Amino acid sequence: MTFRHFAIFVAVCDSGSMTEAAQRLSISQPSVSQAVKELEACYGTTLFERLGKSLVLTTAGELCLDYARRILRSRDELSEAMRGVENS
Repeated sequence: MTFRHFAIFVAVCDSGSMTEAAQRLSISQPSVSQAVKELEACYGTTLFERLGKSLVLTTAGELCLDYARRILRSRDELSEAMRGVENS
C-alpha cells in the first residue's frame, strides 16, 4: 500500500462519501473507489458497509483508519524533520 491509498481512505472517512473525497482531492470518483478496493483486497476485509449511498466503517475499517492516520502523521513528521537536517 502507498501513502496515496491511505490518504484517499482517510479522505473518504472524513467526508463520508467517495464522491466528496474525490472532489476534495481533485481526482476522479472511480480512482477513489479503486483505491478503497485495493486496500480491501490487500487486507482481505471490507472497510465500509455500503448502506444505500451511506458509508459506515466496519470494525476493520476503524482499525485501518487509526493506522492510516498514524502512518500519514509519521510521514509528515519525517518530512518536517528532514527539512531541518543540514546536508553533510
